Amino acid sequence: MNHMYRGSGNTILGKKSFMSKPSSKPVTTEFQVAETEMNDLHVRVIDSPDIFDDDTEASVWDKHVKKCKQLCESEPCVYVLVMHVSRFTDCEKDIMEKLEKAFGREVKEKTVILFTRGDDLQQAKMSLKDFLHSCQPGLREIVEKCGNRCVLFENSRSSSQEVEKLIDTVIGLLE
Repeated sequence: MNHMYRGSGNTILGKKSFMSKPSSKPVTTEFQVAETEMNDLHVRVIDSPDIFDDDTEASVWDKHVKKCKQLCESEPCVYVLVMHVSRFTDCEKDIMEKLEKAFGREVKEKTVILFTRGDDLQQAKMSLKDFLHSCQPGLREIVEKCGNRCVLFENSRSSSQEVEKLIDTVIGLLE
């Protein structure tokens, strides 16, 4: 699973494998890999630098994409695109085009959107379905391109049910 905020990666793994801290700048500058077993499934989480940042130089972008492909080539791979429910940036509007450029047009068939900050929706008394119905058209388009595969994590206390839903979605893509 790629493109993971470290806190989400730790939640999926059920342990603190990646350093996680609040920051206005990307925390991940190098690829990191951690593994675990879940329901008889071997899960390898790949935490990648933000290769889709508009400020990333082309040579660095090429290097990161190549490294990502190398880490994923030996096993089936699902891309987890992590986004905040509380913000949708200009940089994220063309994220699917960037993913397709990096990994091919079929990448959208292997992508799950993981929305974080689910507690923000809870405070607004909104469900994920409500949020997706009322979100910006650009975000709705990304969700539709990914086959409406979305999972919501509450940052403050993500539950094992949320992780199981994500893993079930991932397994569905691998079958």
